[in-house]
Amino acid sequence: MKSIVKDLENISVKKHVVTSIEYDCSDEKQEDEVFEAVRDVITENINDFAKITYDVEADHKVKVEVIQG
Repeated sequence: MKSIVKDLENISVKKHVVTSIEYDCSDEKQEDEVFEAVRDVITENINDFAKITYDVEADHKVKVEVIQG
């Protein structure tokens, strides 16, 4: 799968890369771990993102979506 994404990223047209990850957390502690990791990534790489979302859903499912500009 990685090579497919890499091939698409190499097209020389202006683009925005969107990455979506769903975490199936078992409890609030794991939700907090995901939140801390997202916060650290944002803090260290703030200029690399156009948008990042963090949503907690029912049953401790956490969705993180990153749009790179």
